[in-house]
Amino acid sequence: MTADIKQLKLTNNDEIICEIVQYADDENIDIVVRKCMKIISVDDYGNSIRYYTFKPWITFQDDLDDLSVLNSVHVISETKPSATVLHHYAAALVETDKINKLKTSGVDISSLADDLSELTEEEMDAFINAKLESLDENNFDSNEANVIQFKPKTTMH
Repeated sequence: MTADIKQLKLTNNDEIICEIVQYADDENIDIVVRKCMKIISVDDYGNSIRYYTFKPWITFQDDLDDLSVLNSVHVISETKPSATVLHHYAAALVETDKINKLKTSGVDISSLADDLSELTEEEMDAFINAKLESLDENNFDSNEANVIQFKPKTTMH
């Protein structure tokens, strides 16, 4: 089954692209979505160019597979995104997932800002992949028990 990806225009003028998990129906006005990215556009009037980027729709939602509920009353328009938009959306999901993995692993991304500001896209990708690989190497051995002992020592949680 392929994912049902839609581009939605909302009443607050936000435009998002997301995977629809469950549509609203007669009994429920909510739409269940995941992998939501807000489409940000910036106009460069001097050069007559419009730039687009994607950012996570829900701030601090570190797992793109987390579900969100959208009230269907706030949807003005729904469309199937173009192949170009889908390509960039997929790339944004991959990059966001990498950054989220670094954040949730305890890496202080703000301390890396100076190191990252001068990197090309390829260098940035290599840097992030190297960080993720080093995190994987430092993870717990799968044979170790994931049991935390609290006092008294006979109590296990």
